[in-house]
Amino acid sequence: MLKQWFTGLLLLVFAGSVAASAKDEMQARLQKIDPRIEVVKVNPAPVKDFYQVQLNSGDLLYVHKQDSYIFAGSLLEVTDAGLVDLTENARSAIRTEVIQSVAAEDQVIFSAKGETKAIVQVFTDSTCPYCSRLHEQVPELNQRGVEVRYLAFPRQGPQGNGFNDLVNVWCADDKQQAMTDAKAGKTLAQKQCDNPVAEQYELGRQLGVQGTPAIFLPSGKVIPGFVPADRLISELGL
Repeated sequence: MLKQWFTGLLLLVFAGSVAASAKDEMQARLQKIDPRIEVVKVNPAPVKDFYQVQLNSGDLLYVHKQDSYIFAGSLLEVTDAGLVDLTENARSAIRTEVIQSVAAEDQVIFSAKGETKAIVQVFTDSTCPYCSRLHEQVPELNQRGVEVRYLAFPRQGPQGNGFNDLVNVWCADDKQQAMTDAKAGKTLAQKQCDNPVAEQYELGRQLGVQGTPAIFLPSGKVIPGFVPADRLISELGL
């Protein structure tokens, strides 16, 4: 929502207002720009006298505590080791908090064999060829200690064929086998149940998922698209 408002925007001046808390104040000030804006969390920013404001759209803004200034974009820190993207670090932390809050029973889990060394969460679609290629890597990942947890992201939205396929997976008696069958192009038994497919699709959009597979590492880093098992193991530092 706000990306189209703030793309390329470095500085915006608007009239401030006083509220009972920083969050309320940020909400009131930002809603002067767009009444649909909802502030989720307010934290001190790395820049003096600014707040880091997290919106329900997933965007991050930096708002001056008192003066009428706001900026959007990447906040970079110059260090001896080079540039550090503080905004991306903050987004990674937010992504980790949000995606790890999804209940285990709402994910289709392929458990590691033996010790679980890492958990990756993958937004997937049964109609996605690269999702099928990634699924072929799952047995090797499991053998090497990586647990793979699938979340639903029907690329064509609730009206597409992929949506119904994923509902059939999540409602199956054996979700793991149904997922494997769906990735192999097999026709699944039609099922209906209370399922999280639509909710997870919206969650993926909130987290910036635009295609599948979208692989979320424990650090919050996102790998878009297919990667072979060896590269994923390397990304996990295993």
